[in-house]
Amino acid sequence: MKAAGGEAIACTANIATEAGSNQAVEASLRAFGRIDGIAHNASTSPDLTTADKLSSHNLDLVMRVNPFAGLWMTRAAWPHMVKQQYGRIVYMTSGGIYGALGNTDYAAAKSAYIGMMRCLALEGVNHGIMVNAISPSARTRMTERFHPSAYAEWFFKTMPPEKVSAGVAYMLSDECKINGEIFSMGGGRIARIAIAESEGVMGSGSSIEDVRDAMPRVMADTNFFYPKDLGERSRKVADLFGFQGGLKANAYAVKPIK
Repeated sequence: MKAAGGEAIACTANIATEAGSNQAVEASLRAFGRIDGIAHNASTSPDLTTADKLSSHNLDLVMRVNPFAGLWMTRAAWPHMVKQQYGRIVYMTSGGIYGALGNTDYAAAKSAYIGMMRCLALEGVNHGIMVNAISPSARTRMTERFHPSAYAEWFFKTMPPEKVSAGVAYMLSDECKINGEIFSMGGGRIARIAIAESEGVMGSGSSIEDVRDAMPRVMADTNFFYPKDLGERSRKVADLFGFQGGLKANAYAVKPIK
């Protein structure tokens, strides 16, 4: 980064710990006086294994390095971003969210980012803080563990990390006004990953047999909606049931946010 004309500092704190995550944010504040963005890309990648052989050590580590560290660093940086009324946060999720054989622990950690990101995007929007997630495809030390194949050769040639890092840089810039979204990036392709729910089949669920008989229609339903948050989803479902009373934002919350 320095060779390219930028400024950079190194921090060797262990972000798998709460203290280390705090130290990473503190190092940025000491060096630059403020913190404008977080791009959380660090991860471990445990060896593929079946559910009955999942290692508690590996599961703990992959969760700590991914969502725990992401939350710890975000928590430490958040008051500074709120004070300056500006911030950009990008979490690295994974194609593992679609399911990958033997990848349960890694996919669980990467999937956690999605719920985190959507909640923080809502919390930050009135403070100029935009939070998004990227599912990257790139040649890295992790993907270099692919079994030798024609696909692996094609992937390594087509998916240089630079074609993801440019997207991350944009998402961290003040030009980016996108919030609460997930993007797939790699090889020059950029795509939106959406969270959707079908309108469903009404009048089902009074018995086990009723649910069974409804499932073919449920699986065939293509009328999807794309709620931006739980409130919008709750209003849509209430509408489907014919509720006419109106639903205020955060009406689903148990207690007001403090």
